Amino acid sequence: MQVNNFGPVTNQTNIDRSLSFPKADVQAGIAQLRQLIAAGSIPQAIGTEVVTEVEQSLNEANGQPTGRLKASLQRLRDMLAIGGASADDVAKIAGAITAVSGIIGG
Repeated sequence: MQVNNFGPVTNQTNIDRSLSFPKADVQAGIAQLRQLIAAGSIPQAIGTEVVTEVEQSLNEANGQPTGRLKASLQRLRDMLAIGGASADDVAKIAGAITAVSGIIGG
């Protein structure tokens, strides 16, 4: 990888942004949230809204992560934590949030 080292960071070119997005972990988080909804740990209206938002944001922008995806993943992480999901499930979604942040640059 070659990086242009001339000029401020905002004007850099050829920056490698090939971080991988853990889509399988997000899908597992969605499935876990659906189980929490079915068990009554999360109100159905709120849980369904979060699931829909995550799924829509996954499918927008030709599969490229966006700020909307980051925000929806943060809501998913919060709902999993509130609903009593395992720490590992919550950590996987937190990792996905970090990956999206790295990819979109924020």
